[in-house]
Amino acid sequence: MKRYLLVILSLAFAFMAQAGNGQKPQWVQKGEQSLNSMRSTDAYEFKIVVSQGRSLANLKDNRLNALADYVGKQNQITGQAVSEAVSEQTNGDYNEKETFRMVFKNEFSTDVFYATLVDDYWEQSKDGEYTYWALFAVSSKAVPTTFDRFSTSTSYGAAPVAMSVIPGVGQFYKGQKTKGLVMMGGAAVGAGAIVFCESHRAAYMSLAHSQPRFAQTYKTKADNFAIGRNVAIGATAALCVYSIIDAAVTPGVRRVKVTPTSLTVTF
Repeated sequence: MKRYLLVILSLAFAFMAQAGNGQKPQWVQKGEQSLNSMRSTDAYEFKIVVSQGRSLANLKDNRLNALADYVGKQNQITGQAVSEAVSEQTNGDYNEKETFRMVFKNEFSTDVFYATLVDDYWEQSKDGEYTYWALFAVSSKAVPTTFDRFSTSTSYGAAPVAMSVIPGVGQFYKGQKTKGLVMMGGAAVGAGAIVFCESHRAAYMSLAHSQPRFAQTYKTKADNFAIGRNVAIGATAALCVYSIIDAAVTPGVRRVKVTPTSLTVTF
């Protein structure tokens, strides 16, 4: 019993060390609606464009076309998207930020929509196929648009640390669902092992008192289950400590932070 418990928990710890690597950003997991609720204005909306192909460079080159198709269908117009990349200075550091203008022309009018690339992410399958996600903030109407300020972060503050008193909850909060599930499962296995071993230890001790003739045999079995119980307690406690430390020091999945601003795009 003790050996199997140690093997299970050792495998769980080893798996958890890898479970947080390469996870999809929070906005990919939850979708754009989770971000739309964070806007300070409805002058724009978040839109995720998803595409697949063999060339990552081509997918990036074509992402604006896919966004323009969406904007055209949403507003029942057609036209050609024209892009322009600009750089902005923040606290003395230059950050390259892609901002786009999409011009839709027809015989009646020319409509201009604005968009900015907030974040992107890609995965490559074993056969070399890429899946590419691009997150845009795009004008709701064909007018100069006031966007909030966007940034990305893997920090979630102190909240996950407090939550991780229950193993796995803090990891779930940070978007590390696989790791969170493994931790919760490990804690459940540990708690189950504690109850199982203690109940059998108590039962054998009761038999030792009721059947003195076999007392030594029952006491030996009770001692073995006591050892198993203590191992389960130690392993579960270690898991709880690991959960808290992991929540404190390990970056969570990348998320987008939305800060209200009065920046209006007009170019």
